Amino acid sequence: MTDAQIRDAIRSGWPFFGVTGRGDVLARYLPYGPIYRWKQNQMVPTPLQGEDLLWWLRAADENDADG
Repeated sequence: MTDAQIRDAIRSGWPFFGVTGRGDVLARYLPYGPIYRWKQNQMVPTPLQGEDLLWWLRAADENDADG
């Protein structure tokens, strides 16, 4: 999935599995369930949801561009 497709999936609430341009693996297994992120060899629920998660992804992209 592209970053735009992942952002659309986050907003839609439907299940998805994708890798962002930064290499972060994100997934939602149930409609409107939590979004999981790959961390230390396991999928863990992210504390951020919806627009907060989109902000987090955008901020991470900007940090990569800066550094």
